[in-house]
Amino acid sequence: MEAETWRVPVRVDFAGGTLDLWPIYAMMGGCLTVNAAVDLWINIKVSRSGQGHRIASRDLGIDLAFDSWPTTPPERLSWAWRVLSASGTPPSSVVIHSPVPLGSGLGVSSCLGVGLMGAALSQQAGEGLASKVPLLRDLESLELQTPTGWQDYYPAALGGALALHWDSPAPRWERLEPHPGLLEDLVVFNTGKPHHSGMTNWEAYKRFIEGDARTRQSLSDIREIAGDMAQALPSDPAAVADLLEREGRARVRLSPAVETEAMRAVRDQGRREGWYAGMKPCGAGGGGCCLLVVKDGRREAAEAALREMGLPPLDLRITPKGLHRSS
Repeated sequence: MEAETWRVPVRVDFAGGTLDLWPIYAMMGGCLTVNAAVDLWINIKVSRSGQGHRIASRDLGIDLAFDSWPTTPPERLSWAWRVLSASGTPPSSVVIHSPVPLGSGLGVSSCLGVGLMGAALSQQAGEGLASKVPLLRDLESLELQTPTGWQDYYPAALGGALALHWDSPAPRWERLEPHPGLLEDLVVFNTGKPHHSGMTNWEAYKRFIEGDARTRQSLSDIREIAGDMAQALPSDPAAVADLLEREGRARVRLSPAVETEAMRAVRDQGRREGWYAGMKPCGAGGGGCCLLVVKDGRREAAEAALREMGLPPLDLRITPKGLHRSS
């Protein structure tokens, strides 16, 4: 059988991160998160016939070969091994190529998990693949040995922009159609410093469970912002920019380390030059990528300024596609 190539998108998150950690959403009530698949693709090449097994990452320069499928995780590429093992049908060869570095804040590990599970099962984006998300969430907690959120899987499993409502044991999703003006003014740039979402979320998680008033108020503010974001995304780019800025401030209250020097420099220069409208870190912050809304007609000026600052904007847009087979 010929090799197949599967493509899975990463995601940007507009609002509500950390609220998707159990039992935070159960204890708070009324929680939602807003995120979207973007057309920055992880490619997974799968062969289903041949001798032995192989797992490889072109980007990491790792190529593992086994006579038979391992019963314990290898030291490297253990996340890929966990997902493929859980699929029940690990292919004979899996080669991963991702243009997105780990620590980007774009949900790479979660989206890769969706891609590996779907590719192993020959299952493209849709409700069937979304039903595998609880399993993937638990596998990632096992891999990282920390509590993990699970909003990041859904854009890869379903595609498009989503409001995920955490008011039942599994979230219900609402599809959103972002305002065309917002799509023209939305910029994602890389700070060049990797973030570590597991540890950042773990600190907030512990303080929340312990009843820390500041943490609980910050997450309450983020819950309100997320609700407003779901309303604003299809209708009001200016409100989206303001909500990004508000969520960014709330995240700094959760942890001052969320905001980096690069982010402060972008805000200061953008306000001086008149192109800045609002910004938040992608994921848990402290590095990785940032989501920036610029003022009408100022995208080129903003992107030029970011390049001069050594913070290259990424060429991506929101995509309605989730995981799919491309060959």
